Amino acid sequence: MLELTYRCGLDCVHCYCKGSEDKKAELSVADWKKIIEEFYKEGAVFLTFTGGDPLIREDFLEIYSYAKAKGFLVTIFTNGQLFTKKIIDYLVKSPPVSIEITLNGITRDTYESITQIKGSFDKAVEAIKKLKENKLPVILKSNCLKQNKDEIADIKRWTEDLLGKPDKSKRYNFKYDPMIYPRLDGGRAPCEQRLSFGEIKELRRKDPDIWEEYQRGVRADFPDLKRDRKYLYRCNAWMSQFFIDPYGRLKFCMFTQKFSVDLKKISFKEGFYKVFPKVLNETFKTDSKCKDCELRSICYHCPARAHLETGDEEAPVPYYCELAKAMAKEKVLIEASK
Repeated sequence: MLELTYRCGLDCVHCYCKGSEDKKAELSVADWKKIIEEFYKEGAVFLTFTGGDPLIREDFLEIYSYAKAKGFLVTIFTNGQLFTKKIIDYLVKSPPVSIEITLNGITRDTYESITQIKGSFDKAVEAIKKLKENKLPVILKSNCLKQNKDEIADIKRWTEDLLGKPDKSKRYNFKYDPMIYPRLDGGRAPCEQRLSFGEIKELRRKDPDIWEEYQRGVRADFPDLKRDRKYLYRCNAWMSQFFIDPYGRLKFCMFTQKFSVDLKKISFKEGFYKVFPKVLNETFKTDSKCKDCELRSICYHCPARAHLETGDEEAPVPYYCELAKAMAKEKVLIEASK
């Protein structure tokens, strides 16, 4: 996951990287090419360009074309505001695996109440339709917020009408995410947009596919922690993925600077193989309630998110506690009704 920039033409109320933009400190094209070459040699296959909005960089196509020439399977995350004819024509000739566009409303008022930019809804819809006309692989996705909770099912239906419904041979063209996080600079404004468990459940109920998926998840067995409870980190995603921020910081998680390295000073190889594995040995230093919580396996809590929200990676996050307790209660009720 390469965060080419934190800059963006929108001003979304829930954005986690707002306030962290610094154009002058961003890596240059030459820097990115050098870094891409490093992890290319280590055998990386999949690569995602994200941000902010990566298309806001005037040199985006130069970086993209370099990665494609290396043979990477590339995905682009964008808000869809900056698809010029030049960019679309290039992508038609050298297409990515997918283009994931955030569509947080299917009405102009809702969408623009979130982006806070007039005219942005029409730009997004026009770009999505243009990409579809050019047969480029598009996936739409939505963050679940106070403003758009009643439109998630409608966004999914609109997506399927335009891009098609999934079948056994076709991937899903729509994703949704109910989780909202504080900003990287510590700002908590995005948290005001969070939905309660009941609100998340209600929006899921409005679409039969989403509801069925949710029901399967509730009926599934709780995952086994497997590792000793004394260990702080449960996530092992870093073993197969990594993040690089706009300023050259190699991170095992997008939400934390811990166990990260400056790629302008330390090689990718050393960071990935020597620094990241230190996560495995991190243990609780306090008597945190999270350590022995029986709901830990289904809780969204993790040290990185906890530190971002509370300043303490071992501290419980009340919102996550509420969701986990509600999910456990839901599971009990469903099992009792069998």
